[in-house]
Amino acid sequence: MKKILLATVLLFMIFACDSNDSENLKENKILLKTNVIDAEYCKKTDQLVYISSNPAQVNIFNSNTESLQKISLAYAPTCISISQDGNTAVVGHDGHITHVNLKNPSIIQTYDISCSALDVVLGNNRWAYVFPEKDQWTYIKSVNMNLEYNYEMPISIYNQLHAGTKGRLHPSGKYIYAQSPLSRGQIQRLTIKNGNIDDRYESNFEEEDYTIPSIWFSEDGNRLFTRERSVLKTSEINNLDALYNGRITSENNYKIDWLDHSSSKGKLYVIFSNGDRWNPTKINNIYVFNDSDLSYLNKFDLEKYSNQTKKNSVETYDAVPYFVFSSSTGNRLFIITKAFDSDLANEWAIQKININ
Repeated sequence: MKKILLATVLLFMIFACDSNDSENLKENKILLKTNVIDAEYCKKTDQLVYISSNPAQVNIFNSNTESLQKISLAYAPTCISISQDGNTAVVGHDGHITHVNLKNPSIIQTYDISCSALDVVLGNNRWAYVFPEKDQWTYIKSVNMNLEYNYEMPISIYNQLHAGTKGRLHPSGKYIYAQSPLSRGQIQRLTIKNGNIDDRYESNFEEEDYTIPSIWFSEDGNRLFTRERSVLKTSEINNLDALYNGRITSENNYKIDWLDHSSSKGKLYVIFSNGDRWNPTKINNIYVFNDSDLSYLNKFDLEKYSNQTKKNSVETYDAVPYFVFSSSTGNRLFIITKAFDSDLANEWAIQKININ
């Protein structure tokens, strides 16, 4: 009788462990019911905000509670920018931008603009800066959302650029840094302290092997990172701005597809891609670097997608990373992934990794 009881307890423990492991595995990946077009993360509110076109909406994911709120959009979104306090965001569309409230999820107002938005930056004081998708030499559309009418500012000598340029708000809130799609990949600093762009500084920095314009900042804004893995020092003094400060190493000359800095952990989290500029292939890992000396530390594997087939077998698909964000404490990573070459009903997900 004792042997039977002992065997029963042992079997229960085994099945309980299997069940717990299964639950933990599911908790590491949250399947999404939408696609993902663009995403940003606010460390002040610990919210991951992403836009989808199917359906057209803003999706607000609270990383602490893992709850999800939605704002339906009237137009298909192309890009998004979150305010520095995390309370509002601006969504770009073809011919429009939408100002949304993230604190009490709702649309504040929709504005007509004279371009299709490739990228958008939400500055302070309710100003939005829209980077056009096309028309070669064109202008950043500065939109004063404090005004009810005539909110798109006239063009000036400061906001001319080449279509395809993308920008990012400096953590100080005073500047937008931008990089053009031209062969030299020059870094520009646009002054927005007074609302409209009223100054532009073009740095002397040029990429040696330039491809697609993309830039990221350290949390304090003292360093800037480019797609070509270059690290630059930033400064309000022109001749000290965008000075070369090192390079992130990689195998096979990988490009940076996305980068996030965690100052609390002293780490850089990087998504790499390989291949030419027209056919980049994302690498299915999250690479970790020391933020002070740029040394490589380790990399994280991503959980594969699985699908139960009609033949009682399981198909698996690689998870392709698109965005990586660290929480305000640095203790968790949130990675937006897509199942590679699958026909899954839910092929997008948020994967979670705990950081010691």
